[in-house]
Amino acid sequence: MPPSNREDRFPEETEPLLDRESSSQPIPRRCESFGLSYRGTMTALRFGCSYLPWIFLPLGSIARLLHWNDLWIFLFNLLAIPSLSAVISSSSDELADYLGELAGGLINATFGNAVELTAGVLALVYGDILFAQSVMIGSILSDVLLVFGCCLVSASYNKDVLYFNTAVAQSLSSLMTITAVTIILPTALYSTFPSANLEDTIISFSRSTSIVLLALYVGYLYFHLGTHKHLFESQKPDDSNESPRHGTPHSTYITSTLKLVAAAIVTVICTRFLFESIHGTTKVTGLTKTFIAVILIPIASNSPEGTAVIAAAQVGDVDSAIGVIVNSTLQIGLFVIPFLVILGWMIYQPMTLYFETSHTVILFLSIIVVNHLLQDGRYTYIHGVMLVAL
Repeated sequence: MPPSNREDRFPEETEPLLDRESSSQPIPRRCESFGLSYRGTMTALRFGCSYLPWIFLPLGSIARLLHWNDLWIFLFNLLAIPSLSAVISSSSDELADYLGELAGGLINATFGNAVELTAGVLALVYGDILFAQSVMIGSILSDVLLVFGCCLVSASYNKDVLYFNTAVAQSLSSLMTITAVTIILPTALYSTFPSANLEDTIISFSRSTSIVLLALYVGYLYFHLGTHKHLFESQKPDDSNESPRHGTPHSTYITSTLKLVAAAIVTVICTRFLFESIHGTTKVTGLTKTFIAVILIPIASNSPEGTAVIAAAQVGDVDSAIGVIVNSTLQIGLFVIPFLVILGWMIYQPMTLYFETSHTVILFLSIIVVNHLLQDGRYTYIHGVMLVAL
Protein backbone atom coordinates (compact mmCIF):
# COMPACT_ATOMS: atom_id res chain seq x y z
CA MET A 1 0.00 0.00 0.00
CA PRO A 2 1.45 3.35 -0.97
CA PRO A 3 2.12 5.57 1.92
CA SER A 4 -0.50 8.20 2.45
CA ASN A 5 0.25 11.84 2.63
CA ARG A 6 1.92 12.74 5.96
CA GLU A 7 -0.22 15.84 6.32
CA ASP A 8 -3.38 13.73 5.89
CA ARG A 9 -2.29 11.24 8.52
CA PHE A 10 -1.08 13.75 11.10
CA PRO A 11 -2.76 17.03 10.36
CA GLU A 12 -2.27 18.21 13.90
CA GLU A 13 1.50 18.12 13.56
CA THR A 14 1.39 21.06 11.17
CA GLU A 15 0.31 23.24 14.09
CA PRO A 16 2.18 23.88 17.34
CA LEU A 17 1.41 21.39 20.08
CA LEU A 18 0.63 24.17 22.55
CA ASP A 19 -0.28 27.55 21.19
CA ARG A 20 0.00 30.60 23.37
CA GLU A 21 -3.66 30.99 24.12
CA SER A 22 -4.36 27.37 25.00
CA SER A 23 -1.19 27.01 27.05
CA SER A 24 -1.86 30.09 29.08
CA GLN A 25 -5.44 29.27 30.03
CA PRO A 26 -4.84 26.76 32.86
CA ILE A 27 -2.37 29.03 34.66
CA PRO A 28 -4.84 31.79 35.56
CA ARG A 29 -7.26 29.14 36.81
CA ARG A 30 -4.57 27.76 39.07
CA CYS A 31 -3.67 31.27 40.25
CA GLU A 32 -7.30 32.04 40.90
CA SER A 33 -7.69 28.79 42.81
CA PHE A 34 -4.56 29.57 44.81
CA GLY A 35 -5.81 33.09 45.51
CA LEU A 36 -9.13 31.81 46.76
CA SER A 37 -7.37 29.24 48.90
CA TYR A 38 -5.01 31.87 50.30
CA ARG A 39 -7.84 34.29 51.09
CA GLY A 40 -9.82 31.50 52.71
CA THR A 41 -6.83 30.48 54.79
CA MET A 42 -6.19 34.05 55.94
CA THR A 43 -9.88 34.52 56.76
CA ALA A 44 -9.82 31.32 58.80
CA LEU A 45 -6.69 32.47 60.61
CA ARG A 46 -8.22 35.84 61.42
CA PHE A 47 -11.39 34.14 62.61
CA GLY A 48 -9.35 31.78 64.76
CA CYS A 49 -7.26 34.57 66.25
CA SER A 50 -10.42 36.52 67.08
CA TYR A 51 -12.58 33.78 68.56
CA LEU A 52 -10.26 30.95 69.52
CA PRO A 53 -9.08 32.64 72.77
CA TRP A 54 -12.67 32.65 74.02
CA ILE A 55 -12.51 28.86 74.20
CA PHE A 56 -9.96 29.13 77.00
CA LEU A 57 -12.25 31.22 79.20
CA PRO A 58 -14.62 28.38 80.22
CA LEU A 59 -11.75 25.89 80.14
CA GLY A 60 -9.85 27.90 82.73
CA SER A 61 -12.81 27.93 85.10
CA ILE A 62 -13.58 24.26 84.51
CA ALA A 63 -9.96 23.30 85.12
CA ARG A 64 -9.97 25.18 88.42
CA LEU A 65 -13.32 23.84 89.63
CA LEU A 66 -12.42 20.24 88.72
CA HIS A 67 -8.97 20.57 90.31
CA TRP A 68 -6.97 19.79 87.21
CA ASN A 69 -3.20 20.07 87.12
CA ASP A 70 -1.95 23.56 87.99
CA LEU A 71 -0.20 23.82 84.64
CA TRP A 72 -3.49 23.49 82.72
CA ILE A 73 -5.21 25.95 85.03
CA PHE A 74 -2.40 28.41 84.48
CA LEU A 75 -2.30 28.01 80.68
CA PHE A 76 -6.06 28.23 80.13
CA ASN A 77 -6.48 31.32 82.28
CA LEU A 78 -3.39 32.98 80.82
CA LEU A 79 -4.70 32.44 77.28
CA ALA A 80 -8.12 33.81 78.29
CA ILE A 81 -6.66 37.13 79.46
CA PRO A 82 -6.15 38.68 75.96
CA SER A 83 -9.83 38.29 75.07
CA LEU A 84 -10.93 39.88 78.35
CA SER A 85 -8.46 42.73 77.90
CA ALA A 86 -9.82 43.35 74.40
CA VAL A 87 -13.41 43.53 75.70
CA ILE A 88 -12.40 45.95 78.48
CA SER A 89 -10.57 48.16 75.99
CA SER A 90 -13.38 48.25 73.42
CA SER A 91 -16.06 48.84 76.07
CA SER A 92 -14.03 51.68 77.59
CA ASP A 93 -13.69 53.32 74.17
CA GLU A 94 -17.43 53.02 73.52
CA LEU A 95 -18.23 54.60 76.89
CA ALA A 96 -15.72 57.36 76.20
CA ASP A 97 -17.57 58.15 72.95
CA TYR A 98 -20.81 58.53 74.89
CA LEU A 99 -19.64 60.19 78.12
CA GLY A 100 -16.96 62.46 76.69
CA GLU A 101 -13.19 62.65 76.89
CA LEU A 102 -12.80 63.43 80.59
CA ALA A 103 -15.07 60.64 81.83
CA GLY A 104 -13.63 58.31 79.22
CA GLY A 105 -10.13 59.08 80.41
CA LEU A 106 -11.11 58.28 83.98
CA ILE A 107 -12.65 54.98 82.85
CA ASN A 108 -9.50 54.08 80.93
CA ALA A 109 -7.42 55.03 83.97
CA THR A 110 -9.47 52.67 86.13
CA PHE A 111 -9.85 49.70 83.78
CA GLY A 112 -6.96 50.22 81.34
CA ASN A 113 -4.61 47.95 83.28
CA ALA A 114 -7.14 45.73 85.00
CA VAL A 115 -5.02 42.58 84.79
CA GLU A 116 -1.93 44.21 86.31
CA LEU A 117 -4.02 45.90 88.99
CA THR A 118 -5.79 42.66 89.89
CA ALA A 119 -2.54 40.67 89.96
CA GLY A 120 -0.94 43.31 92.16
CA VAL A 121 -3.85 43.40 94.60
CA LEU A 122 -3.94 39.59 94.86
CA ALA A 123 -0.18 39.48 95.42
CA LEU A 124 -0.51 42.05 98.20
CA VAL A 125 -3.35 40.15 99.85
CA TYR A 126 -1.23 36.98 99.81
CA GLY A 127 1.82 38.89 101.02
CA ASP A 128 3.87 38.35 97.84
CA ILE A 129 5.17 41.90 97.39
CA LEU A 130 7.99 40.92 95.04
CA PHE A 131 5.52 39.35 92.60
CA ALA A 132 3.39 42.50 92.59
CA GLN A 133 6.43 44.67 91.87
CA SER A 134 7.63 42.30 89.13
CA VAL A 135 4.28 42.49 87.33
CA MET A 136 4.46 46.30 87.36
CA ILE A 137 8.01 46.37 86.00
CA GLY A 138 7.17 43.78 83.36
CA SER A 139 4.16 45.74 82.15
CA ILE A 140 6.20 48.93 81.72
CA LEU A 141 9.01 47.10 79.91
CA SER A 142 6.52 45.33 77.65
CA ASP A 143 5.01 48.67 76.64
CA VAL A 144 8.16 50.74 76.12
CA LEU A 145 10.31 48.02 74.52
CA LEU A 146 8.27 45.28 72.86
CA VAL A 147 5.08 47.11 71.85
CA PHE A 148 6.80 50.40 71.04
CA GLY A 149 9.52 48.63 69.06
CA CYS A 150 7.02 46.65 66.98
CA CYS A 151 5.09 49.88 66.43
CA LEU A 152 8.12 51.66 64.98
CA VAL A 153 9.05 48.71 62.78
CA SER A 154 5.55 48.41 61.30
CA ALA A 155 5.28 52.17 60.76
CA SER A 156 8.64 52.89 59.14
CA TYR A 157 9.63 49.71 57.32
CA ASN A 158 10.44 50.49 53.64
CA LYS A 159 10.07 54.20 54.41
CA ASP A 160 12.41 57.11 54.90
CA VAL A 161 12.93 58.97 58.17
CA LEU A 162 9.63 59.76 59.93
CA TYR A 163 8.85 62.29 62.65
CA PHE A 164 6.98 62.44 65.95
CA ASN A 165 4.72 65.15 67.32
CA THR A 166 7.51 66.77 69.37
CA ALA A 167 5.22 68.75 71.70
CA VAL A 168 3.42 65.62 72.84
CA ALA A 169 6.58 63.50 72.90
CA GLN A 170 8.47 65.92 75.15
CA SER A 171 5.61 66.21 77.63
CA LEU A 172 5.13 62.46 77.86
CA SER A 173 8.85 61.72 78.09
CA SER A 174 9.16 64.12 81.03
CA LEU A 175 6.41 62.30 82.90
CA MET A 176 8.05 58.96 82.17
CA THR A 177 11.32 60.28 83.59
CA ILE A 178 9.61 61.38 86.79
CA THR A 179 8.04 57.94 87.11
CA ALA A 180 11.43 56.25 86.75
CA VAL A 181 13.10 58.61 89.24
CA THR A 182 10.53 57.92 91.95
CA ILE A 183 11.31 54.20 91.67
CA ILE A 184 15.07 54.69 91.49
CA LEU A 185 15.42 56.91 94.57
CA PRO A 186 14.32 54.34 97.21
CA THR A 187 16.41 51.64 95.54
CA ALA A 188 19.50 53.86 95.44
CA LEU A 189 18.92 54.93 99.05
CA TYR A 190 18.60 51.36 100.29
CA SER A 191 21.60 50.15 98.27
CA THR A 192 23.79 52.94 99.65
CA PHE A 193 22.75 52.72 103.31
CA PRO A 194 21.43 49.20 103.99
CA SER A 195 20.21 49.05 107.56
CA ALA A 196 17.19 47.96 109.54
CA ASN A 197 16.25 51.50 110.50
CA LEU A 198 16.26 52.58 106.87
CA GLU A 199 13.37 50.24 106.04
CA ASP A 200 10.94 52.38 108.04
CA THR A 201 12.27 55.47 106.27
CA ILE A 202 11.74 53.88 102.86
CA ILE A 203 8.20 52.85 103.77
CA SER A 204 7.36 56.39 104.89
CA PHE A 205 9.04 57.85 101.81
CA SER A 206 7.16 55.47 99.49
CA ARG A 207 3.76 56.23 101.01
CA SER A 208 4.20 59.99 100.90
CA THR A 209 5.62 59.82 97.37
CA SER A 210 2.71 57.65 96.25
CA ILE A 211 0.25 60.32 97.34
CA VAL A 212 2.20 62.87 95.29
CA LEU A 213 2.24 60.55 92.27
CA LEU A 214 -1.52 60.02 92.42
CA ALA A 215 -1.99 63.79 92.52
CA LEU A 216 0.40 64.10 89.59
CA TYR A 217 -1.63 61.56 87.63
CA VAL A 218 -4.81 63.54 88.24
CA GLY A 219 -2.99 66.63 87.00
CA TYR A 220 -1.81 64.74 83.94
CA LEU A 221 -5.38 63.67 83.11
CA TYR A 222 -6.53 67.27 83.45
CA PHE A 223 -3.66 68.39 81.23
CA HIS A 224 -4.29 65.67 78.64
CA LEU A 225 -8.09 65.82 78.54
CA GLY A 226 -8.73 69.39 79.62
CA THR A 227 -6.47 72.41 79.34
CA HIS A 228 -4.03 71.17 76.67
CA LYS A 229 -6.01 68.57 74.79
CA HIS A 230 -5.31 70.48 71.56
CA LEU A 231 -1.76 69.13 71.71
CA PHE A 232 -3.15 65.64 71.29
CA GLU A 233 -5.65 66.43 68.54
CA SER A 234 -3.24 65.27 65.84
CA GLN A 235 -3.44 61.80 67.34
CA LYS A 236 -7.17 61.54 66.71
CA PRO A 237 -9.13 60.92 63.52
CA ASP A 238 -10.54 63.84 61.57
CA ASP A 239 -14.10 63.10 62.64
CA SER A 240 -13.24 63.48 66.32
CA ASN A 241 -14.72 67.00 66.37
CA GLU A 242 -18.20 65.59 66.48
CA SER A 243 -20.02 65.68 69.78
CA PRO A 244 -19.07 62.51 71.65
CA ARG A 245 -22.31 62.37 73.61
CA HIS A 246 -24.31 61.72 70.45
CA GLY A 247 -21.88 59.21 68.93
CA THR A 248 -23.20 56.21 70.84
CA PRO A 249 -26.90 55.29 71.25
CA HIS A 250 -28.26 54.88 74.76
CA SER A 251 -28.77 51.15 74.24
CA THR A 252 -25.15 50.78 73.20
CA TYR A 253 -24.11 52.77 76.27
CA ILE A 254 -25.94 50.33 78.54
CA THR A 255 -24.53 47.35 76.65
CA SER A 256 -20.99 48.73 76.87
CA THR A 257 -21.37 49.32 80.60
CA LEU A 258 -22.59 45.78 81.19
CA LYS A 259 -19.79 44.35 79.05
CA LEU A 260 -17.19 46.40 80.92
CA VAL A 261 -18.43 45.36 84.35
CA ALA A 262 -18.80 41.70 83.35
CA ALA A 263 -15.35 41.59 81.73
CA ALA A 264 -13.77 43.23 84.78
CA ILE A 265 -15.37 40.68 87.12
CA VAL A 266 -14.33 37.74 84.95
CA THR A 267 -10.82 39.20 84.68
CA VAL A 268 -10.55 39.23 88.47
CA ILE A 269 -11.67 35.59 88.60
CA CYS A 270 -9.27 34.42 85.87
CA THR A 271 -6.37 36.36 87.36
CA ARG A 272 -7.04 34.81 90.75
CA PHE A 273 -7.11 31.29 89.28
CA LEU A 274 -3.90 32.07 87.42
CA PHE A 275 -2.20 33.45 90.52
CA GLU A 276 -3.16 30.45 92.65
CA SER A 277 -1.74 28.03 90.06
CA ILE A 278 1.65 29.73 89.68
CA HIS A 279 3.34 27.76 92.46
CA GLY A 280 2.44 24.39 90.93
CA THR A 281 3.35 25.62 87.44
CA THR A 282 6.83 26.63 88.53
CA LYS A 283 7.41 23.14 89.94
CA VAL A 284 6.28 21.39 86.76
CA THR A 285 7.91 23.65 84.16
CA GLY A 286 10.93 24.98 86.03
CA LEU A 287 9.95 28.57 85.25
CA THR A 288 10.50 31.15 87.95
CA LYS A 289 7.79 33.35 89.39
CA THR A 290 9.78 36.39 88.29
CA PHE A 291 9.74 35.21 84.66
CA ILE A 292 5.99 34.67 84.81
CA ALA A 293 5.43 38.08 86.38
CA VAL A 294 7.81 40.07 84.18
CA ILE A 295 7.28 38.32 80.83
CA LEU A 296 4.18 36.14 80.49
CA ILE A 297 1.49 38.10 82.32
CA PRO A 298 2.35 41.52 80.77
CA ILE A 299 2.51 40.06 77.26
CA ALA A 300 -0.89 38.39 77.69
CA SER A 301 -2.39 41.55 79.15
CA ASN A 302 -0.92 43.96 76.58
CA SER A 303 -1.43 41.82 73.47
CA PRO A 304 -4.77 43.42 72.41
CA GLU A 305 -3.34 46.89 72.99
CA GLY A 306 -0.21 45.96 71.07
CA THR A 307 -2.23 44.66 68.14
CA ALA A 308 -4.26 47.88 67.97
CA VAL A 309 -1.13 50.03 68.23
CA ILE A 310 0.66 48.15 65.45
CA ALA A 311 -2.43 48.39 63.23
CA ALA A 312 -2.58 52.16 63.82
CA ALA A 313 1.12 52.51 63.06
CA GLN A 314 0.75 50.63 59.77
CA VAL A 315 -1.71 53.24 58.48
CA GLY A 316 0.56 56.10 59.56
CA ASP A 317 -1.13 57.10 62.83
CA VAL A 318 2.10 56.85 64.81
CA ASP A 319 1.36 59.76 67.16
CA SER A 320 -1.80 58.04 68.33
CA ALA A 321 0.08 54.77 68.82
CA ILE A 322 2.78 56.49 70.86
CA GLY A 323 0.13 58.19 72.97
CA VAL A 324 -1.51 54.86 73.78
CA ILE A 325 1.81 53.27 74.74
CA VAL A 326 3.00 56.13 76.94
CA ASN A 327 -0.43 56.54 78.53
CA SER A 328 -0.42 52.86 79.49
CA THR A 329 3.07 53.27 80.96
CA LEU A 330 2.01 56.33 82.94
CA GLN A 331 -1.05 54.49 84.23
CA ILE A 332 1.24 51.87 85.72
CA GLY A 333 3.84 54.28 87.07
CA LEU A 334 1.60 57.10 88.29
CA PHE A 335 -1.57 55.22 89.21
CA VAL A 336 -1.28 51.45 89.71
CA ILE A 337 2.02 51.36 91.63
CA PRO A 338 1.12 54.24 94.00
CA PHE A 339 -2.34 52.74 94.48
CA LEU A 340 -0.78 49.43 95.51
CA VAL A 341 1.51 51.22 97.98
CA ILE A 342 -1.49 52.98 99.55
CA LEU A 343 -3.48 49.74 99.56
CA GLY A 344 -0.60 47.95 101.27
CA TRP A 345 -0.60 50.73 103.85
CA MET A 346 -4.29 50.08 104.51
CA ILE A 347 -3.98 46.29 104.84
CA TYR A 348 -0.68 46.40 106.74
CA GLN A 349 1.53 45.11 103.93
CA PRO A 350 4.95 46.84 103.53
CA MET A 351 4.57 47.58 99.82
CA THR A 352 7.12 50.25 98.87
CA LEU A 353 8.69 51.90 95.85
CA TYR A 354 11.88 49.97 96.56
CA PHE A 355 12.32 47.47 93.74
CA GLU A 356 15.06 44.96 93.12
CA THR A 357 18.25 46.59 91.87
CA SER A 358 18.29 44.59 88.64
CA HIS A 359 14.70 45.56 87.83
CA THR A 360 15.41 49.20 88.59
CA VAL A 361 18.50 49.34 86.39
CA ILE A 362 16.69 47.71 83.45
CA LEU A 363 13.74 50.07 83.84
CA PHE A 364 15.93 53.16 84.08
CA LEU A 365 17.99 52.26 81.01
CA SER A 366 14.87 51.47 79.01
CA ILE A 367 13.29 54.81 79.91
CA ILE A 368 16.50 56.62 78.94
CA VAL A 369 16.56 54.94 75.51
CA VAL A 370 12.88 55.66 74.83
CA ASN A 371 13.15 59.27 76.04
CA HIS A 372 16.17 59.86 73.82
CA LEU A 373 14.20 58.55 70.87
CA LEU A 374 11.18 60.73 71.69
CA GLN A 375 13.29 63.84 72.23
CA ASP A 376 15.06 63.32 68.90
CA GLY A 377 11.71 63.43 67.12
CA ARG A 378 12.85 61.18 64.26
CA TYR A 379 12.81 57.44 63.80
CA THR A 380 13.35 54.62 61.34
CA TYR A 381 12.61 50.92 61.56
CA ILE A 382 16.07 50.23 62.98
CA HIS A 383 15.07 52.12 66.14
CA GLY A 384 12.20 49.69 66.60
CA VAL A 385 14.49 46.72 66.04
CA MET A 386 16.81 48.01 68.77
CA LEU A 387 13.95 48.41 71.24
CA VAL A 388 12.69 44.88 70.58
CA ALA A 389 16.24 43.54 70.94
CA LEU A 390 16.54 45.13 74.38
